[in-house]
Amino acid sequence: MRIIAGAIRGRRLDSPAEGELGIRPTSDRAREALFSILQAWPKGAFLDLFAGTGAVGVEAWSRGYSPVVCVEKDPKTCLLAQRNSRGSEVQVVRQDALRLKHDSFKGLDFVFADPPYEGSGVCFERLAPIIRSWLRKDGLLIWETEKRTELPILEGFLAMDSRQYGAARFHFFKAG
Repeated sequence: MRIIAGAIRGRRLDSPAEGELGIRPTSDRAREALFSILQAWPKGAFLDLFAGTGAVGVEAWSRGYSPVVCVEKDPKTCLLAQRNSRGSEVQVVRQDALRLKHDSFKGLDFVFADPPYEGSGVCFERLAPIIRSWLRKDGLLIWETEKRTELPILEGFLAMDSRQYGAARFHFFKAG
């Protein structure tokens, strides 16, 4: 894994240990596609939920998004994200994303969420209303799922797009 573009372009990121099945990093190709799509929006505050290695958050910071916060609950994985964010201004927070509250964040422009694929739809229905309270009007929620997963359109969001990259699918929702 590496940073695709921006201030620390080309920097190698630490990967999960061999055989570590609990972490599924967003591929370089998918991250490159994601940030190509996001070029249509002005840069701003970026939150990476279920951050894993922190690759998406560090990529966001490298490309000029600020502030950037990564949230990861697993202690070992959180340390990996902290190592990958060294030399940046990315804040890594050890917290269970499912326990975050309506007042945990405010004024975000982007929220990227990549929960475990199993149960991602249920997780979306539970967290999206909370995430909506964190986003500015016209802010963007990007939810990564397995390619066959469909997500409902929930109150307070407008479905903008859905793109597939390998086994992953990004769902884009604009806060209304």
